[in-house]
Amino acid sequence: MRVLEAVCYVFAFALLVLAAVLPAAVPHRDRMAYAGLALALLPTTAHALQAH
Repeated sequence: MRVLEAVCYVFAFALLVLAAVLPAAVPHRDRMAYAGLALALLPTTAHALQAH
């Protein structure tokens, strides 16, 4: 499970950095940021659901 968490966090960080660096005129830049946030929250959500 730790490997999957690391992969999620790495891709989330990459997407967020890419969305931050790209100019505002780039289409779907906001979707990259949302995908990065979703990937960052995925392991936390899965862990919280398993704890219950």
